[in-house]
Amino acid sequence: MAARDMRNEAGMSFGDLYGVMRRRRWWFIVPMSVGVVASLVLALTLPAEYEAVATVTVEPPVIPDKLAPNTIASDTETRYENLKLQLLARDSLSSIITDFKLFEGETTAREVQVEEMRERISIAPLPPAIVDPRKPVELNSFRVSFRFSDPKIAAEVSNRLARDFISANLRDRTSLADGTMEFFDQQLQKARASLSDVARQITDYKENFQGELPEQLLLNRDRLERNRFDLAGTEAKLEEARDQHRLLSESLREMRLATTSDQSDPSLRRRTLVIELNRQLALGKTEKHPDVVHTRAEIDQLDGLIAETEDEPMAASKEELAMRDKLRDYEVAAKVLAGEVERLKADIAEYEQRIENTPRRAAELDHLEQQYKNINESIRTLQLKQVDAEIGKTIETNNKGERFRVVESAEIPTSPISPNRPVWFTAGTLLGMMFGLGLLVLREMSDRSFHSVMDVQNSLGLPVLAAVPQSALGARPHGRFSLSRFGFARV
Repeated sequence: MAARDMRNEAGMSFGDLYGVMRRRRWWFIVPMSVGVVASLVLALTLPAEYEAVATVTVEPPVIPDKLAPNTIASDTETRYENLKLQLLARDSLSSIITDFKLFEGETTAREVQVEEMRERISIAPLPPAIVDPRKPVELNSFRVSFRFSDPKIAAEVSNRLARDFISANLRDRTSLADGTMEFFDQQLQKARASLSDVARQITDYKENFQGELPEQLLLNRDRLERNRFDLAGTEAKLEEARDQHRLLSESLREMRLATTSDQSDPSLRRRTLVIELNRQLALGKTEKHPDVVHTRAEIDQLDGLIAETEDEPMAASKEELAMRDKLRDYEVAAKVLAGEVERLKADIAEYEQRIENTPRRAAELDHLEQQYKNINESIRTLQLKQVDAEIGKTIETNNKGERFRVVESAEIPTSPISPNRPVWFTAGTLLGMMFGLGLLVLREMSDRSFHSVMDVQNSLGLPVLAAVPQSALGARPHGRFSLSRFGFARV
């Protein structure tokens, strides 16, 4: 490789290139010849395919829209795509395969045959002759083509596809006209039923939401203000009764405590024990500690004693009895006033809810009434459209609407469109030459032998004293040199 690197640094002359080509010519000639022969065989043996083309144009309606409005959508692009899908459907293509016996003798599945048919069919729009840049491009005509090995069958199938395309368009437009008429009839029936339903809803709505209707808003506000005024007075009386009950209860309790000694009152003893129990627990004693257990037991005994004492009536003084009577009076008055407050609050909440719901009820009622008006208007509109639909159905039945027409039938093609034999031959030849050139370069780069005196001098850095001519090498291979053929000396 050192010899090769130094040779590259020194550069290659035309003579060197000629020597390389002469030594490695078969590495180039053989792949190129294979490419030429293979491409020639392929170009001559590949089956020819012919393409037949039929042209279909879009004709406008015979009767202008101003005289007879057309109820069928005239979006040609959309109908073109829908008809194209119908034409390429499995049932349509399977019928053509059967009628023309396109794949007779083949054992492939019908799905595979249908898919191959789709690949052979081409349906494409044709550009208009005049294009207005201010308007979108309209579909005025399109081509239907079919590729096949038999030119006659290609033309027949192409014409069949064009006829099927036109038939599908007529069938769809007639079906649309019938569907439009049926649609308007159904819509009118539904609209009349909806009108009756909305009228019933308005009546039921007013009955179900009595008190929340818009016309009752002022009455609800007056009642709300009156109830709020009554509530304020009743709450003041209730608060006064509760204060009197609280003060009288405190006075009665103080009177009873004054007549009882601290030592004999179990309530005072219980409070003392509760304080002691909290202190013990704060010191870290558990519930199972003897002191805690003893204290809790004594508290339980006092609770029972207090309950028995409360059940037994104590002898009361006349003053205490009078205070108890007043206490009961205040308690009864407070309960009556509390009930009145709750009733007033409930009434206020109800009237507030009514007032709050009134805008929503008004909106819902307006919606129902507007819906009633809209349905009435839609019924009149549907009746007018129904008349237009009848006219449109008559136009389509008489074939006076927009339609497709074959302006140029498919002729039997005289020359195939594939394969392009010159292209195949040229491509195969170029590939063979490129492959051979690559092999030649790879073989030359991997060769480490010397082919000239210059290679030896560049590799060893020593002058060559003498070289044996090639004719004196006998039966040695051509183009090969070794160090034994040269005499050299160190300078």
